[in-house]
Parts: sequence; C-alpha cells; structure tokens
Amino acid sequence: MLLRIINHFQPRWLLIAGTAYVVLLLLSHWQLPEAHVWAIAGVFSVIMNVPYVATAWHNAQFARLETAIATVLIGASIVGAVITPPFVIAAIFAHGFWDIAKHRGAGVPFFSWYTLGCAVVDFAYGSALLVYYLS
Repeated sequence: MLLRIINHFQPRWLLIAGTAYVVLLLLSHWQLPEAHVWAIAGVFSVIMNVPYVATAWHNAQFARLETAIATVLIGASIVGAVITPPFVIAAIFAHGFWDIAKHRGAGVPFFSWYTLGCAVVDFAYGSALLVYYLS
C-alpha cells in the first residue's frame, strides 16, 4: 500500500524537483561569469546522458546504440564547454530530440513521463543558453 502511494506521487515530486532545479539553473546563469555558464552547461549536458546508458547496460538492451549516441553528445558537450559554446547548445537540443525519439520507442525502453519531461527541460535549457549566447 505504501509503495503504491509512493509510486503514485513519485513522478509529481520528480517533476517539481526537476522544474525547480532547471529554473534555478537558468536564473543562476545570468549571475555568473561567462566561462562558468558554459562549464555548467557542459557538465549538465554530460550528466543527462547517464540514465539511458546505465539502463541500457543494466538491461543488456540497446547498449551499443545508447553508448554511441551518448558518446557523440558528450563529445559535443565537452567541445562546447571548452572551445566553442554552440556545440554544447547543439548537444542539449540533440538530447531533447533523442528524448522524443525514445518516447516514440527508440533505444532502451524508459518511462514516458521522464522522456517527455527531459525533452521539455532540454529544449527550455537549450533555448535559454542560445539566448544567452546571442545576447
């Protein structure tokens, strides 16, 4: 019974926590030196690849595909954080499109609420970074 209650509220709590995290992340960017903005964006972009790869290896499904996509996105994130910011912006947007593809059945199966929520976060964060970069 308790587990059912926890599972019922879990997506809502994750949504609230995730939303608060992203809002605070976005607001903090305008207070930081430019180099820190891209370093944080790069780290955030690298970390967002972990759940899919870890799940793929744990379930022994689509591990090569998930690892290949994550490798490309992580590489672009690092280049963006260290050399030129448009790469990290592109990596975050690309991850959003990968989230949508996963929601439609590509790669390792994942919670639909997570993939859609992650896509929204990726597109919002990528858009904010693009505005920051262009301003």
